[in-house]
Amino acid sequence: MSLPHILPSAVAMLTACLSLPAWAQDASDTADEAPANLDEIIVSAAMEPIPLREVSSTLTVITREEIEARQVRYVGDLLRDVPGFSVSQSGGVGSQTQVRVRGAEANQLLVLVDGVRANDPANSDEYQWQFALASDIERIEIVRGPQSAIWGSDAMAGVVNIIRRKDVQGASIGGHAEGGSFGTLDLAAHGAWAAGGLRLRAGAAYYDTDGTNIARSGPEDDGAQNTTADVGLEWDATDSLTLLASGQFVDATSDFDDTDFIVTGLPIDADRVTDSEQAYYRGEARLAPQDGTWSGSAAINYSDTDTTNFYDGAFNSSTAAEVFEFIARASAQWAGRAPDTSHRLTFVADQRDTDYHQRGIDAGFGNPNHDQSMDVTGFAAEYLGQPFAGFTWTVSGRYDNNSEFDNIGTWRIGFVHEVQEGVRVRGSVGTGSKTPTFTERFGFYPGTFIGNPDLVPEESRGWELGVESDWLDGALTLGAVYFDQVLENEINGFVFDPATGGFTAANEDADSDRSGVELTGRWAPVNSLVLGASYTYTDATQDGADGQPTREVRRPRHMASLNADWRFAADRAYLNLNVNFTGEQLDTFYDPTTFVSSNVPLDSYTVVDLAGGWRLTDALELTARVSNLTDEDYEEVLGYARPGVAFYGGLRGRFNF
Repeated sequence: MSLPHILPSAVAMLTACLSLPAWAQDASDTADEAPANLDEIIVSAAMEPIPLREVSSTLTVITREEIEARQVRYVGDLLRDVPGFSVSQSGGVGSQTQVRVRGAEANQLLVLVDGVRANDPANSDEYQWQFALASDIERIEIVRGPQSAIWGSDAMAGVVNIIRRKDVQGASIGGHAEGGSFGTLDLAAHGAWAAGGLRLRAGAAYYDTDGTNIARSGPEDDGAQNTTADVGLEWDATDSLTLLASGQFVDATSDFDDTDFIVTGLPIDADRVTDSEQAYYRGEARLAPQDGTWSGSAAINYSDTDTTNFYDGAFNSSTAAEVFEFIARASAQWAGRAPDTSHRLTFVADQRDTDYHQRGIDAGFGNPNHDQSMDVTGFAAEYLGQPFAGFTWTVSGRYDNNSEFDNIGTWRIGFVHEVQEGVRVRGSVGTGSKTPTFTERFGFYPGTFIGNPDLVPEESRGWELGVESDWLDGALTLGAVYFDQVLENEINGFVFDPATGGFTAANEDADSDRSGVELTGRWAPVNSLVLGASYTYTDATQDGADGQPTREVRRPRHMASLNADWRFAADRAYLNLNVNFTGEQLDTFYDPTTFVSSNVPLDSYTVVDLAGGWRLTDALELTARVSNLTDEDYEEVLGYARPGVAFYGGLRGRFNF
């Protein structure tokens, strides 16, 4: 019997097991920190914020406390521990980074930065994780499964919402300074001020490193530099009206290598540099009359991205995009006739206009210079109901009118049921969509790639079923999720075109199947120690030319992680150990001597990171960390070496006034 047939039964059995009465334990033996606050408000899993207990999708929340404990400097590195997430980085810090969720493509995950869509239309609709510093972040909400009925295109596999600091009380300043291996300097500062109904925050970070050699051979190191700044303002204009404004700006430079298209087909040392600028702005008005049944909001989002590549110090190519988005929401909530019942109905209308620009050197074989545009008008509605205590169900639907493609409708139905105290079952089924990227339609790289303007959107349907149970008075939490998704019209951007002798993009005739299981656990055996673990099995295949299922590249079947956080010395000191395992996976190799591409294996690897701190005063802390403690030699992308062992140390502090 195949795994997809076994897993639903396994989940059902696990549900029954987890529904048994929780083990008794004296409350004094449990950890002070509960594994989850079920009244915590989640802003990314529905059209309006909802409590965690009502979220029907699989959800992970990364808190500021977890980020600071691990001392991780890039958001992409935090995602390596998230169940179902596979990270592929082409070398060291600042190099291209792709994130795939549950076997989906990298551009099928929607990323929000304080509510602004941050997927870059000038970068194949992928978020540029290699430029996302983790400083000044309050929390990261990660919702897995099809979310297009709520967010539209790009949310086929899930949503990641990166939320900046919100803890504005009185006045405070803080930051960190760190240095270490590979000539690395890391500086960050943040501040906040609040008075009356006005709250203001700001932050800035600077990261610079000489880097490591990302090619398998050669002496050249590939460095990176990143400056990120953010600002946010909230004003309670009245008891019912709140005005918000936020912005983030990123200016980053990173070195990369060329590819040997003559002999090896692998990376080779070269003077290649990428300059990237990204800006995300948002203005919003929220109206929520006190003791009223309805609320509403209106927001304007604007993003501007510009990426330029230089070869041997001279301009080679550039891509840029501007996105303007207007969103209006209205929501009504009322109590049901029976006790512990309620209803909420939300309507959303949005308009998104995108301009895309590509510039390059015209070599006489085609013009790489393009200016394209696209606009989408969307209408969506969502019903959230609680027909009885402990049960919530959600129905969402969306209709997108796209200027370049046929209109697209998506839907989603989900539920969450607390079958008994401490035991929750979640499930959902829905559809997703992803429009072709500008690069896939119009991209042109002489002798390499020419776009296909006749592409049609990708579409998917998927479902998931999960169970979560608390034991030992909340000290132990176990969870299991089974997921299954089918993708139609998948776009293959590596199709050989005999007419041009290069490659193009095309919709595949065969469907892609993605299914698997995610297992999670969290245990706080004593007040000072918290253990977290996860395991993911992913089966991502597509029928090949012979009709047989073929594994898709850069989707490891097995992934696992372990994190241990230990507080000691009267809570003045801590150690954080993180172990991440990625199983064997495939990648594509193009042989320049035979002009044939094939899938080759990448070995499995285990990366161990260790971080610690000692609080010198109530406001100042000494920090240290070791990255890749065992000096693992590994690649996440064929031919691109990841950094070896590295050591860092610094100071971190926060001062309240």
